[in-house]
Amino acid sequence: MVSRLLLIALLILPAAPARAADICNETSFIIESALGWITERREIAVEGWTRVRPGECVEAGPTIDPDSDQPLLFYARSTAAYLGGVREWGGQLDLCVGAADFAVEGVTDCESLGLGRRGFDVLRGEHRLRTVLVEPLDFGDDAQEAGIQRLLRDAGYDIRFIDGVEGRRTFRAISAFVQAEGLPRTPPRPELIDALEAAAIRRNAEAGLVVCNETEGRIAVALARERNDVWESRGWWRLDAGGCARVIAEHLHLADAWFYAERTGETEGRLQNGTESFCYSPSRFVAEGRADCAGRGYAAARFRQIPEPVDGTSRVALTIGDFRQIENTAPEETEP
Repeated sequence: MVSRLLLIALLILPAAPARAADICNETSFIIESALGWITERREIAVEGWTRVRPGECVEAGPTIDPDSDQPLLFYARSTAAYLGGVREWGGQLDLCVGAADFAVEGVTDCESLGLGRRGFDVLRGEHRLRTVLVEPLDFGDDAQEAGIQRLLRDAGYDIRFIDGVEGRRTFRAISAFVQAEGLPRTPPRPELIDALEAAAIRRNAEAGLVVCNETEGRIAVALARERNDVWESRGWWRLDAGGCARVIAEHLHLADAWFYAERTGETEGRLQNGTESFCYSPSRFVAEGRADCAGRGYAAARFRQIPEPVDGTSRVALTIGDFRQIENTAPEETEP
């Protein structure tokens, strides 16, 4: 009897109304999201960016029919306020995105339009209507306070733990910030987050290692550093002609990192005048240790030390003269 009554109730309920997707941010980062969908012309449309503060839910994208089986495509990144680089949430489907607000449809040649590529996740079922971004600490309802703590720390204030709980240290840091910025003593949380983000961007947007491509073609850059007494090399950051990438996103005090680069495309070339040998791979890689690269399935190349940092930033501008042309495709077998 219960099953029959439930079936009757379902039959007489009206269909769920079509609506846009909810993007809910339960992380400690301010995020910018982009959404993609299939149009009536069977093309993929993509648009961004929708800004979502920690602890917020925001509607974005096209109107979604709850009964449709068409997927929604999703990618998100943290804003430039944070030390440690941009965090990303996405998947394996490469689609075109713009650096600033954008809307494209049916575009596959991203580079010709000055667009980048990012990996989108494919959302199906109920996830099309509500997407929740999380991070390992799973802040949940405490995401807003955790976001304030992270911004305070990255703006240079004394915050030791990001836990979503406003203790005395967090309270003192907020008081010091609002006084320094001339804000009301107790600003609304969204206003406080926006002001903290602006302060953190001023402090951090240029900090770290910035590599620029001043050749006429594409290049790929790899990095090597010692972390916790272990050498690690990783790559690649791929730069079009005239493009730049922040390869290290933190305030640098020493020139304690090394970089390697290759020209790609029709004219290949390797970085010259490297002084220290590290492991690398032609595809995306993270390699621990410097010894026995070949025995571990890697090639080896000589990396160049970064310039001495100035005000926390080290800059590298690579020109054609920094590369020697590759005469053969055999891996370079240079070991320390």
